[in-house]
Amino acid sequence: MKEGTIEGWSTEAVGGVKGLVVVALAAGVSALISVFARQIGSHLRVLDIPDGKRKNHPAATPQTGGLAIGVPTLAVLVYLAMTSLFLPLYLIAAGTGLACLLLGLSDDRKPIRPAYRLLLSLLLALVALEVVPALQVTFLHFSFWDQALFLEQFALVFTAVCIVGLQNSVNMADGKNGVVMGLCLFWCVELLLFAPDHMNLVLLALCATLVIALAFNLRGFLFLGDSGSYSVSYIIALLAIYVYDTAFAALPADLVILWFLIPVIDCLRVMALRVFRGHSPFSSDQNHLHHLLHRRLPWRWGLLVYLSLAGMPGLLASFAPSTTLAWCIAALSCYGVIIAWPERREREVGDTAK
Repeated sequence: MKEGTIEGWSTEAVGGVKGLVVVALAAGVSALISVFARQIGSHLRVLDIPDGKRKNHPAATPQTGGLAIGVPTLAVLVYLAMTSLFLPLYLIAAGTGLACLLLGLSDDRKPIRPAYRLLLSLLLALVALEVVPALQVTFLHFSFWDQALFLEQFALVFTAVCIVGLQNSVNMADGKNGVVMGLCLFWCVELLLFAPDHMNLVLLALCATLVIALAFNLRGFLFLGDSGSYSVSYIIALLAIYVYDTAFAALPADLVILWFLIPVIDCLRVMALRVFRGHSPFSSDQNHLHHLLHRRLPWRWGLLVYLSLAGMPGLLASFAPSTTLAWCIAALSCYGVIIAWPERREREVGDTAK
């Protein structure tokens, strides 16, 4: 965790009053897009129409949450590129982040084949890493191991796979209201604990826009959409890599892994299950963690369980990085129990058979 916590949260850390105004403006733009979500969604033709199968929401819902979060966040990144000493970082994050948003928006309008979408996401990640080599993860050090693992010639590929893997995991987790936006809020707060001061502004803007979009999302007024899951996860991935590279002395790699552990593990489990059953790993089903919780609990409690499992271990470990391995084991154990726990219908059938 960065030293001088009080100073880290001062107005100077976000650019003084001007920085607070920027955050307020970002929140205002997010609120404006959220209020007019239906009109914007209709104009852009990104309304999610219920089909009575996988899409069981009561009415056509605009998939404009990504715009409500992404547009003001990208504007803040451009502002930082123009006013800070870290122009390449923020400029490439804004440029490729915008490309991810447009890719997701296109997918919301008309589904893109998963292979093409994956290839385009990988290409954008490689462009960012080639333009700003400092974003490449060149070594890993863990809280439980004294020796660092140097990736050398594998750094570029490893980092690109991590970015695209997180994007795909977040996209797959975006199946119930509140899941992805809640996760992203946890990640932004965790990054704020270790980020250099010049990054506080964009992280606070992200937090503000996420809170506003989440309020509308939980009431069913808008969905995040692929534009949001692709762009927001991509931006957070770049920021997390940069924070790890600059704060590695205080931020072990296993703590960063813990932050993103549950959605990534859930994605890998579901994809492996699909392949085992002879289906495409990118086919749709109802086997994700949020689906299982929704079938077993009222969703307000299901969401609480999901975010507690996926977010709280990483947040608590951030205050004591030496406990990270224990939190990883605890999180995976709880995840395994939830996955293995028989559903209500299965229990009733078993009881009837007995």
